[in-house]
Amino acid sequence: MPGAGPTGPVESESVVSETSGKKKGDPIKEMFLLAALYLPLGFFLWFISASLLMFPTARLSEFLLTSVFGDVFERVVQLGFKLEIQTTVVIQQLVEGRRVAVNIFINPMIYAWGMALLFGLIMATPLGVRKRLVQMAIGFLVVTLVATWGVFWETLTDLAFRSGPEAAAAARGLGVNMNLIALFYQMGFLMFPAVIPVATWILMNRRFIENDVLRRRL
Repeated sequence: MPGAGPTGPVESESVVSETSGKKKGDPIKEMFLLAALYLPLGFFLWFISASLLMFPTARLSEFLLTSVFGDVFERVVQLGFKLEIQTTVVIQQLVEGRRVAVNIFINPMIYAWGMALLFGLIMATPLGVRKRLVQMAIGFLVVTLVATWGVFWETLTDLAFRSGPEAAAAARGLGVNMNLIALFYQMGFLMFPAVIPVATWILMNRRFIENDVLRRRL
């Protein structure tokens, strides 16, 4: 059998390469599986730390509302993870025999669930400890801005459309178009909480996605 010798090593090498290829697996499937496994932990940490996580959003929202529309908004009070926006708008109808001002209550957590999503994605990405912590800090900052956008425009939406005629009149006096308020509120509620965290993760890990995901799939 003279021809059997040369083909033996070639076949064994091909078997080894195929086996090693199988062991490597699909990196994107493995990464998203890890992300799915980390998500419950991310939501657990997000929920139990809600008051602390929403503190920057509360302070930033207060600064924006009282600075831009100081004649209408007095301050923002944090009650756990929820916010109470106190205004100077007085309701004409008596409540328990006295006049009261309009207070708006907002749950900023509905804009900040991207923190848990980013936690899962960052933990599933192959990174060193330092890079992982840096990315989490950047993600926290980005989601805080998203939540602040949501709180700001939901406050104006509640004032303009949900808090009675006195509040609606005060909202019209702010000089902001009512259609613009509604548009920015919808963007902050429907689009930004889901899209911006994922886009942030993609931008922070562009090299990994290009080299280890896209090129390997090609």
